[in-house]
Amino acid sequence: MNRSILLCAIVATINIVFAGLLPAQESPTGKGDESSFIQLTLVPPLSTNGFHSYRYSNHISINLLAGLSQNEYGFALGGLANLVRGQSNGFMLAGLVNHVRNGGRGAMLSGGMNMAYRPYSGWLFAGLANVAQDVDGFQFAGLLNKAKDVNGVQLAGLINVAENSDCPIGLINIIKNGEMGVAITYDEMGSALLSFRSGGKYTYGIVGMGYNHKTHGRSYAAQVGYGVHIPCSSWLRVNNELKVSCFGYSNDPLIIHDDHLKNTVIHVGYSLLPAFRLHSHVELFGGPSINYVDAGWKNKETLPSHSLWESSGSGRFRQIHLGFQVGGQYAF
Repeated sequence: MNRSILLCAIVATINIVFAGLLPAQESPTGKGDESSFIQLTLVPPLSTNGFHSYRYSNHISINLLAGLSQNEYGFALGGLANLVRGQSNGFMLAGLVNHVRNGGRGAMLSGGMNMAYRPYSGWLFAGLANVAQDVDGFQFAGLLNKAKDVNGVQLAGLINVAENSDCPIGLINIIKNGEMGVAITYDEMGSALLSFRSGGKYTYGIVGMGYNHKTHGRSYAAQVGYGVHIPCSSWLRVNNELKVSCFGYSNDPLIIHDDHLKNTVIHVGYSLLPAFRLHSHVELFGGPSINYVDAGWKNKETLPSHSLWESSGSGRFRQIHLGFQVGGQYAF
């Protein structure tokens, strides 16, 4: 309690000092708001700009917990949050949230979320999510990116959502003017998979489930991956896909026996797939692949007899080999 009182007293003293050293002046916007070179804040209204910090445009803001301002024209640091009623032109760093009502340009970095409700030009990095109107630049989020129109790249650990985005990189991409479809594929490892593919003009994500008829153990298979389209004509494009598949769990469901993963097959492959569009909704594709496989001894027989490289040890067998993939897709 004494520390809290002392901290409040220090902030109040700083407020009085800076109020005298940094007199308010007319904002260059001519809208009647104030400007200051630097703002120091614990939480509003415990700020060097006082109860009316929401009227101020700052060049530097140091917010121990959270700060509130009209505009930011340089650097803003928030222990928890930076809250800007107008624009942010510069760099914003927050432990939890950057919130900009009227967009801007520069870069925003947050451990939680970045939110910009008007067009933003620059870089948005968030531990969880980016939510923006129009973005000209780059969005990176650990979980979710959401925007209207994106001129640049969206990179998310799970989901990208937009009306227009040519280069979304995520496992699931809900792009209004993009492409979503369901594909059936088969490869040299004996995996038949049903996958959901979603993305934009150039990039897409892959999430699939299916069956492997060669494995010893549980035959269901799971797959995730990313792809890149290379458009060639209205009826031909080349798909480049990097995927990871997993199958061959032990038949013994009891984890206490500690063998539920020892026979698992991990299959990583890159495929070069010419794709032929037969109809506006139907596409057939197929082509060669190069693959790395890490399998338990019981599933060694499921691997191709030919290989470019192989190794064994610790009850596992590893191999690099050439293979294939064929399939078809129905686009929604």
